[in-house]
Amino acid sequence: MSRTPIGNSIPIDVSLLEDIEQSALHLSAQLDALLSSLQSQLQLAASATLGSVKVYESSLVDGVCGQVEACVEQTTDLISRCDEMDKDMASIADIATQIKAIKQAIDILGAAIK
Repeated sequence: MSRTPIGNSIPIDVSLLEDIEQSALHLSAQLDALLSSLQSQLQLAASATLGSVKVYESSLVDGVCGQVEACVEQTTDLISRCDEMDKDMASIADIATQIKAIKQAIDILGAAIK
């Protein structure tokens, strides 16, 4: 240990100062690494947040809403076509009755011919 007096009043241990300096340099390097890691993690978090916002916007605005609107339009169109077909099929009962009458007449005519 070498001690050097400063102003003839306080002796300074040079090796102690060197140890403190090395510790300070080591802590500084660790702090730099920590801040660099923190910056990297924050950039990743910001990137993930931006990505999730883009997915949310595209699914809500472009995807889901558009698909739901298209499905509602198709369903409405299907319902109106079914209503039209129901109206057209209403006359089928009358036609079926007429076909049965014609069949009975043919059967009677066929029995009379035999």
